[in-house]
Amino acid sequence: MIMDSITKNKIRLLGLICLWALIGAGCDSMRSRSGYSIQYYYTQTGDGYTLCLRRYEPKTLDANKNPVILCHGLGYNLLFWDLADKVSLPAYLARNGYDVWSLSLRGAAPSSQPLASSLRKLGRFNLEQEVLKTLQKRGADVKMVDWSVDDHIRHDVPAALRFVREQTGYEKIHWIGHSMGGMIMFAYLGQGGVEAAASVKSFVAVAVPMAVFHPLSEPFRFLLDAQPALGVGSKIVGSSAPATAGLIFGDMNTEIDKLFYNGKNVGEDVIRSLFRLAQEEISPGQLNQLLEMVRNERFCSLDKTTDYTAALPAVVTPTYFMVGTVDNMATVGAVQYAYREVASENKRFGLFGRVNGHKNDYGHDDIVIGQNALKEVYPTIFEWLNPFSVDVDESRLPLQPKEIK
Repeated sequence: MIMDSITKNKIRLLGLICLWALIGAGCDSMRSRSGYSIQYYYTQTGDGYTLCLRRYEPKTLDANKNPVILCHGLGYNLLFWDLADKVSLPAYLARNGYDVWSLSLRGAAPSSQPLASSLRKLGRFNLEQEVLKTLQKRGADVKMVDWSVDDHIRHDVPAALRFVREQTGYEKIHWIGHSMGGMIMFAYLGQGGVEAAASVKSFVAVAVPMAVFHPLSEPFRFLLDAQPALGVGSKIVGSSAPATAGLIFGDMNTEIDKLFYNGKNVGEDVIRSLFRLAQEEISPGQLNQLLEMVRNERFCSLDKTTDYTAALPAVVTPTYFMVGTVDNMATVGAVQYAYREVASENKRFGLFGRVNGHKNDYGHDDIVIGQNALKEVYPTIFEWLNPFSVDVDESRLPLQPKEIK
Protein backbone atom coordinates (compact mmCIF):
# COMPACT_ATOMS: atom_id res chain seq x y z
CA MET A 1 0.00 0.00 0.00
CA ILE A 2 2.80 2.40 0.90
CA MET A 3 4.56 1.65 -2.41
CA ASP A 4 1.30 2.22 -4.30
CA SER A 5 0.93 5.58 -2.59
CA ILE A 6 4.50 6.58 -3.48
CA THR A 7 3.98 5.50 -7.09
CA LYS A 8 0.76 7.50 -7.36
CA ASN A 9 2.47 10.58 -5.93
CA LYS A 10 5.31 10.22 -8.45
CA ILE A 11 2.80 9.98 -11.29
CA ARG A 12 0.96 13.07 -10.03
CA LEU A 13 4.24 14.98 -9.74
CA LEU A 14 5.26 13.96 -13.27
CA GLY A 15 1.85 15.01 -14.55
CA LEU A 16 2.16 18.43 -12.90
CA ILE A 17 5.65 18.90 -14.37
CA CYS A 18 4.42 18.03 -17.87
CA LEU A 19 1.39 20.30 -17.48
CA TRP A 20 3.64 23.15 -16.37
CA ALA A 21 5.92 22.55 -19.34
CA LEU A 22 3.00 22.45 -21.78
CA ILE A 23 1.59 25.70 -20.40
CA GLY A 24 5.01 27.29 -20.62
CA ALA A 25 5.48 26.12 -24.21
CA GLY A 26 2.01 27.32 -25.16
CA CYS A 27 2.56 30.73 -23.59
CA ASP A 28 5.89 31.04 -25.34
CA SER A 29 4.36 30.27 -28.74
CA MET A 30 1.47 32.68 -28.10
CA ARG A 31 3.52 35.74 -27.15
CA SER A 32 2.03 38.95 -28.51
CA ARG A 33 3.18 39.46 -32.09
CA SER A 34 2.66 43.03 -33.16
CA GLY A 35 2.96 43.77 -36.86
CA TYR A 36 3.76 40.28 -38.17
CA SER A 37 2.61 36.66 -38.20
CA ILE A 38 4.51 33.41 -37.61
CA GLN A 39 4.16 30.19 -39.58
CA TYR A 40 6.26 27.03 -39.91
CA TYR A 41 7.26 25.64 -43.31
CA TYR A 42 9.02 22.42 -44.33
CA THR A 43 11.11 21.42 -47.32
CA GLN A 44 13.36 18.53 -48.38
CA THR A 45 17.11 18.48 -48.97
CA GLY A 46 18.62 16.80 -51.98
CA ASP A 47 19.71 13.85 -49.84
CA GLY A 48 16.25 13.28 -48.37
CA TYR A 49 16.12 15.09 -45.02
CA THR A 50 13.54 17.59 -43.79
CA LEU A 51 14.36 21.21 -43.01
CA CYS A 52 12.09 23.52 -41.02
CA LEU A 53 11.87 27.28 -41.46
CA ARG A 54 9.94 29.56 -39.12
CA ARG A 55 8.61 32.52 -41.10
CA TYR A 56 8.05 35.99 -39.62
CA GLU A 57 5.90 37.69 -42.24
CA PRO A 58 5.18 41.42 -41.82
CA LYS A 59 1.57 42.50 -42.08
CA THR A 60 2.87 45.36 -44.18
CA LEU A 61 5.50 43.85 -46.45
CA ASP A 62 8.00 46.18 -48.11
CA ALA A 63 8.37 44.79 -51.64
CA ASN A 64 11.71 46.59 -52.04
CA LYS A 65 13.31 44.49 -49.32
CA ASN A 66 14.61 41.04 -50.18
CA PRO A 67 13.74 38.21 -47.77
CA VAL A 68 16.16 37.25 -44.99
CA ILE A 69 17.26 33.79 -43.82
CA LEU A 70 18.62 33.50 -40.27
CA CYS A 71 20.87 30.49 -39.60
CA HIS A 72 21.90 29.38 -36.10
CA GLY A 73 25.28 28.05 -35.00
CA LEU A 74 26.58 24.77 -33.59
CA GLY A 75 24.40 23.10 -30.98
CA TYR A 76 21.38 25.38 -31.43
CA ASN A 77 18.11 25.50 -33.38
CA LEU A 78 16.00 28.24 -34.97
CA LEU A 79 14.68 29.46 -31.58
CA PHE A 80 18.17 30.78 -30.76
CA TRP A 81 17.11 33.95 -32.56
CA ASP A 82 13.84 34.35 -30.63
CA LEU A 83 14.31 33.50 -26.95
CA ALA A 84 12.32 36.51 -25.72
CA ASP A 85 10.81 39.69 -27.15
CA LYS A 86 13.78 41.72 -25.92
CA VAL A 87 16.30 39.51 -27.79
CA SER A 88 14.51 38.64 -31.03
CA LEU A 89 16.30 39.67 -34.21
CA PRO A 90 13.60 38.15 -36.49
CA ALA A 91 10.89 40.14 -34.70
CA TYR A 92 12.98 43.31 -34.99
CA LEU A 93 13.52 42.86 -38.73
CA ALA A 94 9.90 41.84 -39.38
CA ARG A 95 8.64 44.96 -37.62
CA ASN A 96 10.88 46.89 -40.01
CA GLY A 97 9.33 45.38 -43.12
CA TYR A 98 11.52 42.33 -43.77
CA ASP A 99 10.17 38.87 -44.60
CA VAL A 100 12.28 36.74 -42.22
CA TRP A 101 12.83 32.96 -42.36
CA SER A 102 14.59 31.36 -39.39
CA LEU A 103 16.16 28.04 -40.40
CA SER A 104 16.89 24.90 -38.38
CA LEU A 105 19.69 22.88 -39.98
CA ARG A 106 19.54 19.08 -40.01
CA GLY A 107 19.99 17.69 -36.52
CA ALA A 108 18.16 20.65 -34.97
CA ALA A 109 14.44 20.60 -34.18
CA PRO A 110 11.96 20.77 -35.78
CA SER A 111 14.12 19.66 -38.74
CA SER A 112 15.22 16.06 -39.18
CA GLN A 113 17.06 14.74 -36.14
CA PRO A 114 17.57 11.43 -34.36
CA LEU A 115 14.62 10.36 -32.24
CA ALA A 116 16.87 10.27 -29.16
CA SER A 117 17.63 13.97 -29.59
CA SER A 118 13.94 14.81 -29.50
CA LEU A 119 13.31 12.64 -26.45
CA ARG A 120 16.16 14.25 -24.50
CA LYS A 121 14.36 17.58 -24.76
CA LEU A 122 11.69 16.23 -22.44
CA GLY A 123 14.28 16.23 -19.68
CA ARG A 124 14.59 20.00 -20.10
CA PHE A 125 10.80 20.51 -20.21
CA ASN A 126 11.14 21.54 -23.86
CA LEU A 127 7.69 20.72 -25.16
CA GLU A 128 7.63 23.40 -27.84
CA GLN A 129 4.47 22.72 -29.81
CA GLU A 130 6.02 22.45 -33.26
CA VAL A 131 8.56 19.91 -32.02
CA LEU A 132 5.81 17.72 -30.56
CA LYS A 133 3.72 18.06 -33.70
CA THR A 134 6.53 16.86 -35.96
CA LEU A 135 7.67 13.93 -33.82
CA GLN A 136 5.05 11.61 -35.31
CA LYS A 137 6.28 12.42 -38.84
CA ARG A 138 9.92 11.63 -38.16
CA GLY A 139 9.93 7.86 -38.51
CA ALA A 140 12.40 8.06 -41.40
CA ASP A 141 14.88 9.95 -39.19
CA VAL A 142 15.37 7.04 -36.80
CA LYS A 143 18.27 5.96 -39.00
CA MET A 144 19.91 9.38 -38.60
CA VAL A 145 22.87 9.03 -36.24
CA ASP A 146 25.57 11.28 -37.66
CA TRP A 147 26.06 14.26 -39.96
CA SER A 148 28.85 16.71 -40.67
CA VAL A 149 29.22 20.42 -41.34
CA ASP A 150 29.82 19.42 -44.97
CA ASP A 151 26.21 18.18 -45.11
CA HIS A 152 24.99 21.64 -44.12
CA ILE A 153 27.11 23.21 -46.87
CA ARG A 154 26.29 20.76 -49.66
CA HIS A 155 22.63 20.12 -48.93
CA ASP A 156 21.02 22.36 -46.27
CA VAL A 157 22.13 25.77 -47.53
CA PRO A 158 21.06 25.29 -51.18
CA ALA A 159 17.77 23.68 -50.09
CA ALA A 160 16.89 26.60 -47.81
CA LEU A 161 17.80 29.22 -50.41
CA ARG A 162 15.83 27.41 -53.12
CA PHE A 163 12.76 27.07 -50.92
CA VAL A 164 12.63 30.71 -49.80
CA ARG A 165 13.17 31.87 -53.38
CA GLU A 166 10.26 29.68 -54.52
CA GLN A 167 7.99 30.80 -51.71
CA THR A 168 8.64 34.53 -52.03
CA GLY A 169 9.40 35.01 -55.72
CA TYR A 170 12.67 36.84 -55.07
CA GLU A 171 15.81 35.82 -56.93
CA LYS A 172 18.19 36.86 -54.14
CA ILE A 173 18.04 36.32 -50.39
CA HIS A 174 19.92 37.97 -47.52
CA TRP A 175 21.69 35.45 -45.26
CA ILE A 176 22.43 36.21 -41.61
CA GLY A 177 24.53 33.43 -40.07
CA HIS A 178 25.77 33.13 -36.51
CA SER A 179 29.01 31.20 -35.96
CA MET A 180 28.69 27.87 -37.83
CA GLY A 181 25.61 29.29 -39.58
CA GLY A 182 27.98 31.82 -41.16
CA MET A 183 30.85 29.40 -41.72
CA ILE A 184 28.67 27.26 -43.97
CA MET A 185 27.70 30.31 -46.02
CA PHE A 186 31.34 31.35 -46.51
CA ALA A 187 32.08 27.76 -47.62
CA TYR A 188 29.02 27.70 -49.90
CA LEU A 189 29.98 30.99 -51.56
CA GLY A 190 33.65 30.07 -51.79
CA GLN A 191 32.92 26.72 -53.45
CA GLY A 192 29.77 27.60 -55.39
CA GLY A 193 31.07 30.20 -57.81
CA VAL A 194 28.73 32.40 -59.84
CA GLU A 195 25.62 30.29 -59.20
CA ALA A 196 25.97 30.57 -55.41
CA ALA A 197 26.72 34.29 -55.51
CA ALA A 198 23.67 34.90 -57.71
CA SER A 199 21.28 33.69 -55.01
CA VAL A 200 22.64 35.70 -52.06
CA LYS A 201 21.90 39.43 -51.96
CA SER A 202 24.14 40.13 -48.98
CA PHE A 203 25.66 38.25 -46.07
CA VAL A 204 25.84 39.22 -42.38
CA ALA A 205 28.55 37.13 -40.71
CA VAL A 206 27.80 37.29 -36.98
CA ALA A 207 30.74 36.03 -34.89
CA VAL A 208 31.96 33.73 -37.67
CA PRO A 209 35.42 32.09 -37.29
CA MET A 210 37.00 30.83 -40.50
CA ALA A 211 40.33 30.26 -38.76
CA VAL A 212 41.54 29.50 -35.23
CA PHE A 213 44.95 30.97 -34.51
CA HIS A 214 47.44 29.46 -32.07
CA PRO A 215 48.39 29.78 -29.26
CA LEU A 216 44.92 28.73 -28.15
CA SER A 217 42.90 30.46 -25.48
CA GLU A 218 42.19 28.63 -22.19
CA PRO A 219 38.62 27.69 -23.26
CA PHE A 220 39.84 26.23 -26.57
CA ARG A 221 42.62 24.26 -24.87
CA PHE A 222 40.09 22.92 -22.40
CA LEU A 223 37.88 21.84 -25.31
CA LEU A 224 40.68 19.92 -27.02
CA ASP A 225 41.80 18.29 -23.76
CA ALA A 226 38.22 17.27 -23.04
CA GLN A 227 37.56 15.81 -26.52
CA PRO A 228 37.76 12.12 -25.45
CA ALA A 229 35.44 12.71 -22.51
CA LEU A 230 33.07 14.75 -24.67
CA GLY A 231 32.89 11.94 -27.19
CA VAL A 232 32.09 9.30 -24.57
CA GLY A 233 29.61 11.55 -22.76
CA SER A 234 27.86 12.42 -25.99
CA LYS A 235 27.26 8.74 -26.79
CA ILE A 236 25.91 7.99 -23.32
CA VAL A 237 23.81 11.02 -22.33
CA GLY A 238 24.01 13.30 -25.38
CA SER A 239 26.04 16.44 -25.98
CA SER A 240 23.18 18.64 -24.80
CA ALA A 241 23.17 17.13 -21.28
CA PRO A 242 24.88 20.21 -19.75
CA ALA A 243 21.86 22.23 -20.90
CA THR A 244 19.80 20.52 -18.19
CA ALA A 245 22.17 21.84 -15.53
CA GLY A 246 22.11 25.25 -17.20
CA LEU A 247 18.33 25.28 -17.11
CA ILE A 248 18.40 24.60 -13.36
CA PHE A 249 21.42 26.63 -12.25
CA GLY A 250 21.74 29.25 -15.01
CA ASP A 251 25.21 30.54 -15.90
CA MET A 252 27.86 28.42 -14.13
CA ASN A 253 30.82 30.28 -15.69
CA THR A 254 32.60 27.11 -16.85
CA GLU A 255 35.30 27.13 -19.51
CA ILE A 256 32.74 25.83 -22.02
CA ASP A 257 30.30 28.60 -21.05
CA LYS A 258 33.04 31.19 -21.64
CA LEU A 259 33.40 29.94 -25.21
CA PHE A 260 29.76 30.71 -25.91
CA TYR A 261 28.90 33.88 -24.02
CA ASN A 262 29.95 36.62 -21.60
CA GLY A 263 27.76 35.86 -18.58
CA LYS A 264 27.85 39.50 -17.50
CA ASN A 265 26.18 40.50 -20.75
CA VAL A 266 23.21 38.07 -20.84
CA GLY A 267 20.11 38.12 -18.65
CA GLU A 268 19.63 35.07 -16.43
CA ASP A 269 16.15 34.48 -17.88
CA VAL A 270 17.56 34.48 -21.41
CA ILE A 271 20.29 32.00 -20.47
CA ARG A 272 17.69 29.61 -19.07
CA SER A 273 15.56 30.02 -22.21
CA LEU A 274 18.63 29.32 -24.32
CA PHE A 275 19.19 26.01 -22.52
CA ARG A 276 15.51 25.04 -22.49
CA LEU A 277 14.44 25.98 -26.02
CA ALA A 278 17.44 26.31 -28.30
CA GLN A 279 20.02 23.71 -27.22
CA GLU A 280 20.53 20.76 -29.59
CA GLU A 281 22.75 17.72 -29.94
CA ILE A 282 26.15 18.04 -31.62
CA SER A 283 26.85 15.09 -33.90
CA PRO A 284 30.20 13.22 -33.85
CA GLY A 285 30.86 14.43 -37.41
CA GLN A 286 30.26 18.08 -36.52
CA LEU A 287 32.37 17.85 -33.37
CA ASN A 288 35.30 16.11 -35.04
CA GLN A 289 35.30 18.46 -38.03
CA LEU A 290 35.27 21.62 -35.91
CA LEU A 291 37.82 20.34 -33.40
CA GLU A 292 40.13 19.59 -36.33
CA MET A 293 39.78 23.25 -37.19
CA VAL A 294 40.80 24.21 -33.65
CA ARG A 295 43.74 21.82 -33.82
CA ASN A 296 44.96 22.77 -37.33
CA GLU A 297 43.84 26.43 -37.50
CA ARG A 298 41.88 26.05 -40.76
CA PHE A 299 38.28 25.11 -41.62
CA CYS A 300 38.37 22.05 -43.87
CA SER A 301 36.00 19.31 -44.99
CA LEU A 302 35.73 16.24 -42.80
CA ASP A 303 37.74 14.18 -45.30
CA LYS A 304 40.37 16.99 -45.44
CA THR A 305 40.14 17.30 -49.23
CA THR A 306 38.66 20.81 -49.25
CA ASP A 307 40.09 23.84 -47.48
CA TYR A 308 37.17 26.22 -46.96
CA THR A 309 39.39 28.86 -45.38
CA ALA A 310 41.58 28.95 -48.50
CA ALA A 311 38.48 29.66 -50.62
CA LEU A 312 37.67 32.97 -48.87
CA PRO A 313 39.21 35.06 -51.71
CA ALA A 314 36.53 33.61 -54.02
CA VAL A 315 33.78 35.30 -51.97
CA VAL A 316 32.51 38.46 -53.70
CA THR A 317 29.11 38.82 -51.96
CA PRO A 318 28.63 42.05 -49.94
CA THR A 319 29.46 41.04 -46.36
CA TYR A 320 29.08 42.63 -42.94
CA PHE A 321 31.50 41.10 -40.40
CA MET A 322 30.48 41.38 -36.73
CA VAL A 323 32.42 40.31 -33.63
CA GLY A 324 32.46 40.96 -29.88
CA THR A 325 35.55 42.19 -28.07
CA VAL A 326 35.62 39.20 -25.66
CA ASP A 327 34.51 36.47 -28.08
CA ASN A 328 36.54 33.37 -27.22
CA MET A 329 35.16 31.34 -30.13
CA ALA A 330 35.35 33.75 -33.08
CA THR A 331 38.21 35.90 -31.88
CA VAL A 332 38.64 39.45 -33.13
CA GLY A 333 41.82 38.41 -34.95
CA ALA A 334 40.11 35.50 -36.70
CA VAL A 335 37.24 37.68 -37.92
CA GLN A 336 39.64 40.39 -39.08
CA TYR A 337 41.52 37.73 -41.04
CA ALA A 338 38.37 36.67 -42.89
CA TYR A 339 37.50 40.32 -43.51
CA ARG A 340 40.86 40.87 -45.21
CA GLU A 341 40.70 37.63 -47.21
CA VAL A 342 37.30 37.97 -48.91
CA ALA A 343 37.24 39.74 -52.27
CA SER A 344 33.94 41.53 -51.67
CA GLU A 345 34.13 45.14 -52.82
CA ASN A 346 31.36 46.05 -50.39
CA LYS A 347 32.28 44.89 -46.90
CA ARG A 348 32.08 46.25 -43.36
CA PHE A 349 33.68 45.35 -40.04
CA GLY A 350 31.84 45.92 -36.75
CA LEU A 351 33.43 45.51 -33.30
CA PHE A 352 31.09 45.41 -30.30
CA GLY A 353 32.34 46.28 -26.84
CA ARG A 354 33.11 49.06 -24.42
CA VAL A 355 36.04 50.21 -26.53
CA ASN A 356 33.44 51.46 -29.04
CA GLY A 357 31.09 52.98 -26.49
CA HIS A 358 28.83 49.98 -25.90
CA LYS A 359 27.53 49.28 -22.40
CA ASN A 360 29.35 45.96 -22.09
CA ASP A 361 31.83 43.74 -23.88
CA TYR A 362 30.19 41.22 -26.20
CA GLY A 363 30.99 37.50 -26.38
CA HIS A 364 30.05 34.84 -28.92
CA ASP A 365 26.31 34.35 -28.37
CA ASP A 366 25.51 37.62 -26.63
CA ILE A 367 26.21 39.57 -29.80
CA VAL A 368 22.72 38.25 -30.63
CA ILE A 369 21.14 37.62 -27.22
CA GLY A 370 22.92 40.21 -25.06
CA GLN A 371 21.02 42.55 -22.75
CA ASN A 372 21.60 45.56 -25.00
CA ALA A 373 21.77 43.82 -28.39
CA LEU A 374 18.35 45.22 -29.35
CA LYS A 375 19.67 48.79 -29.10
CA GLU A 376 23.35 48.35 -29.91
CA VAL A 377 23.60 45.44 -32.40
CA TYR A 378 20.32 44.97 -34.27
CA PRO A 379 20.18 48.55 -35.66
CA THR A 380 23.57 48.06 -37.35
CA ILE A 381 22.23 44.97 -39.14
CA PHE A 382 19.18 46.92 -40.29
CA GLU A 383 21.43 49.76 -41.50
CA TRP A 384 23.49 47.23 -43.46
CA LEU A 385 20.49 45.54 -45.08
CA ASN A 386 18.44 48.63 -45.83
CA PRO A 387 20.47 50.02 -48.77
CA PHE A 388 20.16 46.67 -50.55
CA SER A 389 16.77 47.30 -52.10
CA VAL A 390 15.52 45.12 -54.95
CA ASP A 391 17.45 45.78 -58.13
CA VAL A 392 15.47 47.49 -60.88
CA ASP A 393 16.40 44.74 -63.33
CA GLU A 394 16.01 41.86 -60.87
CA SER A 395 13.63 39.35 -62.39
CA ARG A 396 10.89 37.82 -60.28
CA LEU A 397 10.21 34.12 -60.29
CA PRO A 398 6.74 33.34 -61.75
CA LEU A 399 5.76 31.27 -58.72
CA GLN A 400 2.96 31.52 -56.22
CA PRO A 401 3.84 30.95 -52.55
CA LYS A 402 2.76 27.55 -51.34
CA GLU A 403 3.43 25.43 -48.29
CA ILE A 404 5.32 22.18 -48.75
CA LYS A 405 4.63 19.62 -46.06
